[in-house]
Order: sequence, then C-alpha cells, then structure tokens
Amino acid sequence: MPTDVISPPATPTLTPASLRKQLAQDPRTVTRPDVKQFLANRWQQLFLQEAAQDKRAVKEARNPISKVGVRDRRPPEQKIAERFLRGDGISAWQQECAPHTKPQVKNTTLVFCAGLLNGLLPDHAFRDEFIGLHEQHGWPIMRADMHPMRGCAPNCEDIRRVLDEGHGTKLDGSRQADQFDAPGDVVLMGYSKGGADILEFLARYPEYKKRVRAVVLWAGAVGGSYTADGIYDSIKDVDLAGAYQRLSDFLKVFSPFVQNKPQGMFRRLDEYNIKEALRDLTTHQRGAFLKDHGKALDALNIPIFTFTAATSFLRVPTFQMHDALSISKYDANNDMQLTQAQAKTGLPMETHLAILHGHHWDISYPPFPRAARLGSPNLDHPFPRKAAISALVTLLAEIGVMK
Repeated sequence: MPTDVISPPATPTLTPASLRKQLAQDPRTVTRPDVKQFLANRWQQLFLQEAAQDKRAVKEARNPISKVGVRDRRPPEQKIAERFLRGDGISAWQQECAPHTKPQVKNTTLVFCAGLLNGLLPDHAFRDEFIGLHEQHGWPIMRADMHPMRGCAPNCEDIRRVLDEGHGTKLDGSRQADQFDAPGDVVLMGYSKGGADILEFLARYPEYKKRVRAVVLWAGAVGGSYTADGIYDSIKDVDLAGAYQRLSDFLKVFSPFVQNKPQGMFRRLDEYNIKEALRDLTTHQRGAFLKDHGKALDALNIPIFTFTAATSFLRVPTFQMHDALSISKYDANNDMQLTQAQAKTGLPMETHLAILHGHHWDISYPPFPRAARLGSPNLDHPFPRKAAISALVTLLAEIGVMK
C-alpha cells in the first residue's frame, strides 16, 4: 500500500512585526539564515525607496548614454539598485516593499564612532545626514569624541565617556568636544577603525551589554587592513620622537588630504600614538583579537549589523589607486581599503545587510571641497548616505531594536 507522505509544516512568512516578537523573546533569533535573509532584503527595499526620492542620487545613477540624449527609462529604484548596490542587492528593486512609516525613536540613541583620521580630513563622516535626520525626525544621534590616531584599547575610554558622561562632539563634527545628556540604551555604529574600537570596548566591558541594543559596522575594519599592514611595517622601527613637531606633514603619508591648519587642528596632541593606531589595524592584530574574543562577543547576544563596500579601480581617488589594485589580489570586491572578509566578524550574531557600491570614503563622507581635492577625481561622494541611515533606523525600529 502507498505510504502517505507527511509534509513538514510550512515556515511562517516573516514580517517586521513577527520578527519583533521573536527577537523580544530570544535575541539569537538573528542567527537563523532565514532571518538574516529577511533583514538584508528589508533594509535594501527600504533603502531603495528612500534613495529613489533623492534627486542627486537618481541623477548619478542614470545610464551614461542618457547624457547624449538617449532617455533612461528604468524606474528610479532600479537605477539606484544597479548603481549603488552590489551582489544580491542589485535585484532588490524587483521585490515589493511592505508599507512602513517613519518611526518615533525616543529612547535609543545612535552613537557614532568614527575611524582613523577622524577630524583631520576636509570633512566629517555623515555630517549632513546626521544633522538632517535629527532635525527632521528627532532621532537621538550622538558622536563619540573618538581620537583620530591611537590604538583601540585607549579609544575604549572615548566610548565609555560618551555612554556614561555624554561627552561627545557636535553632529557637524566640530572639533571642540561638548557635554550632552548621557544616553540610555544605545546602538553603537562604527565606521572603519571605529568598528574595531567598539568590539574592543565590548570585550573589555561586557557589562554594557544591557544598554547596547545593537552594533552597526559600517565598512568596519574589524579584520584589519592590508594597507595598514604595509604602512605599519614601514614605520614600526622608525624613531618617531621628533615627528610630532611636524605632525601635519607626517600624517600626509596616510592621506594627502589631511588638513594643514596651524591652529585647532590637533586636539589631544599628547594622546597621539601613530604606531599603536596602525598596529591595531593590521590583519595580524585584528585576526588575533577575533580569535581570542569572538566567542565571548557572540555570547553577549548583541545583534551585529554589517555593511561592506566594493568599488572599482576607476572610481577611487588618484592616490588610492595603488592600494585598490594591491588589495584586488586578495579580493576584487574591495572598497580600496578593506576586502569583504576584513569588514566582517564572521560571528553568528552578525547579519550582513548589503554590499554598497562605493569606495571607503564615498559611503561615509560628504563631497570634499574642490579646493581640498588636489586635482583628484572621485571625491564627489555621491552615495545616498541619508537614505541608507534612514533605512537603517527604520529597520531597527521595526524589529524593536530602537525604541
């Protein structure tokens, strides 16, 4: 006789509301593959909807042939996806985005931790985006007063001070530190070395897990950088005792765009430690850190949301072309400073939300002033950052991480 085949029960379709309930019961729900896929798809859909309203982004995403009179008939969401996302995200415009509203976030503060050279470049990461989103929606956003050139361990103090004392800098990136009300629950967002600083902080002070609702790694250098490997090897045996008297010139080894202002440029000068900063960004140092602390970090049950980036040789600033080519030997999908693997932790609590199509600075900085570009192209930074952060906050609010 034929045997009846009993089909397994169908997996309920995930929605933001259903996932919110599951996460409230068990934060490790984010370790499930179906949840990771849902979160990535949802952020990409929200991002495309937001960015499609950004006239500058849509104009940048037009097909080049439209400049000679051939109309680009693609819908805005498709233009945005094919220009500003990579990998599976390119097809996200074909998926229907469930209705959403701008959240009323009041009790969870987004705390931004910038990376190397913070405050020394011609502008500040997410300057206009943070100001605009705070003014439009009232979302609590703070900048930690991260030191631009020292190791991860001492920078943990910068994170502790913003969490416990409200000690940070203004949203426009003003160099002068300021005092604000200390936040309650927070989402820690780390860009570049700021991501490594955040993980070091949580490893050293796991008791803060009760307040840290999530970690966002935005091109976070959590796996180190081959570029840092090369620079550190070239300076580790050099006597830098006298270099601090001409710090501006020395820092231009890392970037020719370091501002050269005689007054007010170098705050906290006595805390500079160039060797320590570069050592802590080497692949050896960061790899050893994740090996030693990865399991403990994962056991904190704090969701980690990761964004990586990828660019091409012709889309990077002139002085970064050599690095982009060198890194391409390891991973063609690099952001001119990090490979895909170097921008991820590989921990079960981590969810990779998207590969952004832009270089390491493009996805974070506003356009550099023309007078500060030194003739280099690809410093217009057209990536729609405001849409990306708005989509992120909306997603985290939908699933109950930000309230």
